[in-house]
Amino acid sequence: MRWSSLVEFLSSRSQRIFPKLICSLCLMAMFTPLADVSAFNTADEILNGHGLFWKLEREGREPSYLLGTMHVSDKRVLKLKDEVKPYLVKASVLYLEIDLTQREIREARNARLRDDGRTLDEVLPSDIYEKIKEISKAHKIEEKQLKQLELWAVYPIVKSMPSDPGQDGLESADLPLDFQLGQLAALNSVEVKGLESVRDQLSVFRERDHKIYYDAIVRALENPDAVKNSVEMLEKYIQWYIDRDTNAFYISLLDDLKNEPPEMYNIWVERLLNKRNLIMANGMTRGLVRGNSFTAVGALHLPGEKGLLKILTDRGYKVTRLD
Repeated sequence: MRWSSLVEFLSSRSQRIFPKLICSLCLMAMFTPLADVSAFNTADEILNGHGLFWKLEREGREPSYLLGTMHVSDKRVLKLKDEVKPYLVKASVLYLEIDLTQREIREARNARLRDDGRTLDEVLPSDIYEKIKEISKAHKIEEKQLKQLELWAVYPIVKSMPSDPGQDGLESADLPLDFQLGQLAALNSVEVKGLESVRDQLSVFRERDHKIYYDAIVRALENPDAVKNSVEMLEKYIQWYIDRDTNAFYISLLDDLKNEPPEMYNIWVERLLNKRNLIMANGMTRGLVRGNSFTAVGALHLPGEKGLLKILTDRGYKVTRLD
């Protein structure tokens, strides 16, 4: 599907909620630590924990480029598009986490919708649901959409991971950074490809017992300031991103995971980051071999001992920070 047609599809009133929910999934991966919680303390520095834009070089090949994104449409974040534009418009291919065709958008929508004949307010205690509703309202997610969601799709909303809370619509100028990079590439005849499918991304959630997510939501809402903190935390994430400080993401979330059960660590770390980092690195290979490729994925896929930059370094690439 052409990117211009995709933008028209996403901007239609009935579809506006879905980019927010797709971005929620991406942000879950972005704001997740990479290493054993017990191995770090707040004084630690994460490998490659600073920087968003990197040159990838290997002898005999044209350089390629790797950008760590934040899946929101905040104007401060979108400024990064102008920084990387000279490299992107001349690239041979743009790799995104997923190639958001209309089919992939619908797959993401359908996977998030409840299919048991009950709405969210019918399966949750009223006090829990009311808190979730208040947080969702702060993030501009309508209650009629909220009621349709599976528990695993509610969790990132509670943890302050939806797309930009200040957006009332999704006209093309207000699409998240990743979408806008795809548009820019298409307008300059740069091929756009996905490194994985929505089905691959969502499988980790659908195969787990719903009780895991229910318990995680309850724990997140135990804080009496959960609603206030949800909005404030997203602003903090954006500021860390503007500062190119992925290390701060790691330290904050390592602390957060210390109080979570092992199955949560397995979901957020082993599956959403470590496993997917390898998938992404392998998917980038053809473009790296041909040279002059451009890859844009969530920023926390880049750093860490099992991050993309370390994987590529181990495979013989020289990585150089450009920002």
